[in-house]
Amino acid sequence: MPWCEACARFYNPNTLNDDGTCPSCGALVQAPESVVDRNRVPWHFWLLLAAAGGYLGWRAIQGLIALAGLV
Repeated sequence: MPWCEACARFYNPNTLNDDGTCPSCGALVQAPESVVDRNRVPWHFWLLLAAAGGYLGWRAIQGLIALAGLV
């Protein structure tokens, strides 16, 4: 938990400066994280995207079959 002793305040990791310092007093609060880890997309987003793509692909196939009059 990033806590600034000088300001006596808790900071969210996203509110800290890029180098891990306090935005108010400039004291080092937390070791800096890599920007790649901070902005990484969660795995369940990709799962949802794959499921939505599979569903829409299947509905497109059904639509093409219906247009062809094969049903």
